[in-house]
Amino acid sequence: MKKLPILALVLFLFSCQKSIETANDSLPKFDQAAEEKAIMKVIENETSCFFKGDYECWTKSWSHQPYAMQAWNNDNGTFDAAVGWDKINSQGKGWIEKYYKNGENVIHPKFKRDTIQFKFFNEKTAYLIWRQVNADAKGPKAQVSQETRIMEKEADGWKIVNVTAIWDSKNKITY
Repeated sequence: MKKLPILALVLFLFSCQKSIETANDSLPKFDQAAEEKAIMKVIENETSCFFKGDYECWTKSWSHQPYAMQAWNNDNGTFDAAVGWDKINSQGKGWIEKYYKNGENVIHPKFKRDTIQFKFFNEKTAYLIWRQVNADAKGPKAQVSQETRIMEKEADGWKIVNVTAIWDSKNKITY
C-alpha cells in the first residue's frame, strides 16, 4: 500500500519537472555572441566619440549611475578616478572641451584592440579586458594601454559602468 503514494509522488514530481522545463524552453536563450557584438558596438562608440571630441555622443555609452567609475593613470605616476556619473560627466566634458576642443583637435585618430576577453557574470553584467594601441596624431607612433570595462545591461541596452585605462606614456611604439 505504501508503494502507491510513493509512485504517485514520483509521477507528480516528474510531471512538475517537465512543466518547469517546458516553461524554461519558452524563455529566450542567452545569445552570448549577439551580446558581445552589442557590447563592442557600445565600447567602439564611446571611444570613437571621446577621441573625436563629441561630448553628446560620448555620454550615451555610459551608465548614469552613482556607482559608475572611470580610472586612469597619469604621466607622473599618479592616478585619478571619477566616481559617480556626475564626476565622470564633468571630467569627460572638461577633457573633451580642453584637449579635444570639441572635435577640432584629434589626438588619437586611430586605435585598435587585441586580445579582447569577455566574462559574463549573468545576462546583464559583463567584464572585458584588452590591450589597445592608440595612434598619435603627429606621426607613426602610438601609446599602448591596458583597458578594462564593466558593462551593465539597462532598459535601453548595454552601458559602461566602469572604465579602467592604464597607459604606457613613456614607451611609444610604431603604429
